[in-house]
Amino acid sequence: MLTLIRAIARATSWLLLMVIVSCSLPRQQPVVNALADNDNCRLDSIQVRTLFSYMQHFPNGSEASIALLVGDSTSFIGVSRQNDSVSCVENRTGVFEIGSITKTVTATMLAKLVYDGVVDLEAPIKDFLPITLRQSSRNGKEVTLLQLANHTSGIPKEPANVSTDWARPGSPYSSYDEVRLYDYLSNRMILQSTPGEQREYSNLGGGLLGHLLTRITGKPYEDLLRDLVCEPLGLRNTFVTLDSGRMQHLVAGRDPAGKIVPNWELNVLAGGGGIKSTAEDMAKYLRAHMTDTTYCLLTQQPTIKYTEHNAAGLGWAWYINGSKHYVSATGGTGGYSCCVIFERSTETGIVLLTNVSAFLASKGEYIVKLSRALYDPLAASRESAATLRVN
Repeated sequence: MLTLIRAIARATSWLLLMVIVSCSLPRQQPVVNALADNDNCRLDSIQVRTLFSYMQHFPNGSEASIALLVGDSTSFIGVSRQNDSVSCVENRTGVFEIGSITKTVTATMLAKLVYDGVVDLEAPIKDFLPITLRQSSRNGKEVTLLQLANHTSGIPKEPANVSTDWARPGSPYSSYDEVRLYDYLSNRMILQSTPGEQREYSNLGGGLLGHLLTRITGKPYEDLLRDLVCEPLGLRNTFVTLDSGRMQHLVAGRDPAGKIVPNWELNVLAGGGGIKSTAEDMAKYLRAHMTDTTYCLLTQQPTIKYTEHNAAGLGWAWYINGSKHYVSATGGTGGYSCCVIFERSTETGIVLLTNVSAFLASKGEYIVKLSRALYDPLAASRESAATLRVN
C-alpha cells in the first residue's frame, strides 16, 4: 500500500511539473489572414484562400512576389508574413535570388549565340577548354553544349571538390574558382552516363555551360547577361553581383527558422544559379519566351523526351498534357525558392519568387504547389474564354 501511495505521489509531482512547464512556455499565436484588408491587393476570394493556406506555414519575415501573365496583361501580387499576420505588400521590384532558374537564362544566352551563328549547339565542350578533360566522352559520344543545357551530359550533379553541406550558412560555392573547377574536370570527373542518352539534373553542368560561354565570347558572365538577355528584353534589375545600390532593394533570404542568411555567390559556376532578379523583370523574361519566334523559342524545342508526359528543352522542363505544353523551371538556394510556369498556346504564365529557404522541410514542394494553385485557375479561365469565343 505504501509503495502505491509513493507511486501516486511521484506521478502527481511529475504531472504538476508538466503543468507548470506547459504554462511557462510561449503559446503559438494563430496566424491572422489580413489579405482581404487592403483594397489595393485586388485579390479574388480563391487567391486569398490559396495564398493564406500556404503563407501561414512559412516563417515570419517570409515574402512572395508574384506576377500573373494573361494575354497582353500582367498583374502583380505581393504577400508578406510578419508578426504572425499574412498581408499584402508592394514588392514587384524587390530583388530575390532565382537559383536554378538561372540555367534557363544561361540556355537563352547559348540560344542567342547559336541563332547568331557564333557557336554550334552540338559542339563538343572540350573544344572550348584550355585543359584536357579526364573524361570527355563515353561509349564514343562526346559531351556537347546541347547536353549541358538539357542535362543529358552525364556530368555529375555537383563537383566532388566542393562542400555540399547545404545546411551551413553562406554559399557552398563562394570560394569555388576556375582553378578548382579545372582541377576537378581534368583529374577527377567521371561521366555518370553516356552523353545524350538520359536526363540527370546537373548543377555543375549548368554552371560549366555559363563558364564555357565566357570562354567562347571572351566576356565575363555578367556582361553576357547584360548584352544577350537584359538589354534586348528590357530587364533593368537582373544581375549577378550585389552592389550597395542593389542591396537597397534586396528581400533578405531566410533560413528554415526564418533567420536572415548571407546571399549565395556561385563564382565560376554563376551560370548554374547565380542570378538575382525581380518579379517585374522575370515577367518580361517570361513574356519574351511566350511570344518570341527566334532564339527564345529555340530554348523551348524538346531535345529529349524522358517520360510519356515529360521532355526537356534548353534549360526548360516540359510537361505535356494533350495539346498543352507547360514549360517550367524551379530554383532554390539557402534563403530563396522560386518557380516559373508558362504555356504558349493559352498565353498564360506565372512568376513566383520567395525568400523561403529551399531547405525548409517540404517547403520547396510547397512553392511548386502554390505556383500551380495560382496558375491553374488562370489557365483554365483563359482556355474557357477562348472556347466561348470559338463557339
